[in-house]
Amino acid sequence: MRRWLSILLALLIFAAVVIPVVSAEEKTKLVMSIHTDFNREGLDDYIALYERLHPEIEIIKEVTPFEDYLKKIQIDAVSGRVSDIYHVYSLWGVELVRSGILDRPPAEIQEDVRKNYVPVAVNGATVDGQIWGIPTEIDNYCLVYNKRLLKEGGFSEPPKTWDELVDMAKKLTKFDSKGNIRQYGFTFLAGWDSAVVHPFLAMLWSNGGEYLSPDFKKALFNSPEGVQALEAQLRLFREKGTDVNGSVWDFPNGNIAMMIMAPWDENNLKTTMEDRYADVGVAPIPVMKKPATALYTWFAGVGRASRHTKEAWDFLKWMTAQVYGPNQTTRMGDYLVQSVGAMPSRKIDLENHPKELNDQYTACFVRELKNSVAEPNVAQGAEIKTILMNEIMSAWYGKKDAKSALDSAAAQINTILARYYK
Repeated sequence: MRRWLSILLALLIFAAVVIPVVSAEEKTKLVMSIHTDFNREGLDDYIALYERLHPEIEIIKEVTPFEDYLKKIQIDAVSGRVSDIYHVYSLWGVELVRSGILDRPPAEIQEDVRKNYVPVAVNGATVDGQIWGIPTEIDNYCLVYNKRLLKEGGFSEPPKTWDELVDMAKKLTKFDSKGNIRQYGFTFLAGWDSAVVHPFLAMLWSNGGEYLSPDFKKALFNSPEGVQALEAQLRLFREKGTDVNGSVWDFPNGNIAMMIMAPWDENNLKTTMEDRYADVGVAPIPVMKKPATALYTWFAGVGRASRHTKEAWDFLKWMTAQVYGPNQTTRMGDYLVQSVGAMPSRKIDLENHPKELNDQYTACFVRELKNSVAEPNVAQGAEIKTILMNEIMSAWYGKKDAKSALDSAAAQINTILARYYK
């Protein structure tokens, strides 16, 4: 007993010497700005651990709903209330860099990004040829389906072509006595730009079309290939395989046979479906001419106006680059895979999470990385995406035909592109 007391006393003395107590007033406070969907269980544990290891640092987390997040970053910058750390949707990168909001990463971080991350993620953190952050999650899209509903409808496997999808969706759609859909063969999600635009881009690329010209001077999605892609979607509405009232968020209720979804929805499906999660199947998006799906990325960055840029980059290095533990992964990789349900972009994290990345849900998304085309980083990307969403939805609602909708979107977007790309 005396021996253990002596050891404990020695440890306490060591801790008092090695880890000095720092008052709240003396701490360097880092404000970390993130969006709601990135604020999952476990993040606070990493923050608390870093604060224990670095008692001179206090990390203050500010969480904003995704739909308000870009606006908050911009308003804060104008008002002089800039955060130290950001988690940035790559589509916003051009705007945030050109407006001077983001800090350029130190040279060693840029080199680490070039060497250790998958190319599509490096491109996502690159603006005007320069790296502006550390890639985090990568998200592509697959067809998510209910195996039980397909089996009850007489289908033993998901569709492989878009024509097959339309035919199956018609047969799997059921109506109530008033003619309203009570079981969807397929559903979209109106009103959310990613849920509208990304599936369209996947079909556009599968059909051999292009989104924008390589120099970003012109929209190309209103080509014959783009019109055919949107017409393929409209078949579902005309032939009663879906309607505008459907929502992908109803999938856990067991009344949706098929939808197009990203990998981060896995935890939601597991939690809400419980035993019925066994009904979930994942397959590549049905092909038009060739396999293709859309992909988007995120990266972590530091505010240019931060008074603590070194401390902010040090924390991000600890989260993203320090390989640790028996599985030789990073903390960011663990957090993305285990809590967010997203695919990590650091190569070693993709390699060393075989259990999570090869499971019932995520394995198909990993396989489809080879067929994934990244959403480009373009000036006013969010505004461009909203315009395209609104015009696609005008076709869904029957207000315009496919060509008129896409021509209208292209005309509006070309006006924007002309201001930024001479």
